Amino acid sequence: MTYNPQVDDYVIWNRPNGDIEEGWIYFVGDKIPKKRGFNESPQYLTIEVAVRDKPDCKYSSGKSMLHKKIHTLLLCYVQDWKDLEYVKNRRVDAHYEELAELQKETKKEEEKEDKLASMYKSQDRPLDIDSYGAIPPRY
Repeated sequence: MTYNPQVDDYVIWNRPNGDIEEGWIYFVGDKIPKKRGFNESPQYLTIEVAVRDKPDCKYSSGKSMLHKKIHTLLLCYVQDWKDLEYVKNRRVDAHYEELAELQKETKKEEEKEDKLASMYKSQDRPLDIDSYGAIPPRY
């Protein structure tokens, strides 16, 4: 039975040169079909081997940064997946339930905004020019 790597699996990579790398799978790419006129793109995954905080940046606007960590990733191509040893995973059902709940809330907000937009009606009557005569002369 061959191991099918997934995001959030902790793996040990016994490389052919004797090096041993270990970390969390951060990304698994899909197989890309070969297209005429383009180079073939092999399937790969990335293994996160180190994470550190980003240094303060003097060019930032003072707002908190969206990305606060620097991730060091290794590429592992599909032909090397046979050298991966599965250890554990960090997938949690509660996390996915929370994500589903957030997506439901976002969808409800979008539907609410759509209802408000559909209720808006512009005035179909032409501008009443005579109404300017009702403005007091001091303006």
